[in-house]
Amino acid sequence: MTKTPRPWIVTPHDPIEKLEDNLWTVAGEIPGLRVGRRMSIIRLSSGDLMFFNAIPLRDEVLEEVRAWGRPSILIVPHHQHMIDAHAFRERLGLKLYGPAECEKKIRARAELTGTLEAIKTDGDVTVQSLRGVKLGEPAIVVRSGGDRVSLLFGDVIQNTPKASLPLPFRLAGFGGGPKVVPVFKMMFVSDKQRLKEQLTEWSELSGLARLVPSHGGIVSTQASAALKGAASTA
Repeated sequence: MTKTPRPWIVTPHDPIEKLEDNLWTVAGEIPGLRVGRRMSIIRLSSGDLMFFNAIPLRDEVLEEVRAWGRPSILIVPHHQHMIDAHAFRERLGLKLYGPAECEKKIRARAELTGTLEAIKTDGDVTVQSLRGVKLGEPAIVVRSGGDRVSLLFGDVIQNTPKASLPLPFRLAGFGGGPKVVPVFKMMFVSDKQRLKEQLTEWSELSGLARLVPSHGGIVSTQASAALKGAASTA
């Protein structure tokens, strides 16, 4: 039986955090879990907006986003990030993309335009599938001002303070970071060495300014060292 899609429901969320001229984020909580989540919004050179994850926004915040650019693309890291994707895609009239590895499960919950390979971006934004993961989860590389790089992650890198998590999540090792959490390694990693190599390569990107995880705090100082440390936990 097909599950009824969750309608557009605005839950409490933070104000927009404007990290760069082409990168904004909004943080909130996963409904019912008391676990933080983040939506990133990337403005392409065309003026189109690309959303990474979906968080329904208050009307006044949504209007600010619309005034910034043309909502165009929604990317989900994989099928387990679909809680608000259907309603968000419909409300903003977006094209939805996700990994080919879980295409069928995404299509069961929302209208999918295509897989990650079909996304058209520009020279400042690239969508790259992680090596060594089962679900084809991507990371997004965003260049700003010509010399600053932000790396946006789905689940592979998390950075959540232990005190903010419910006890079961703390016991499962979700707290702390930035790191690859044990549950992600157990369920979603197919080749730990390839994943470690990928993260280490990205830690050496020239101009790496910040890590932007979907779960937990943004790393905006010593991002390269932080990502090297996270790679060692893969």
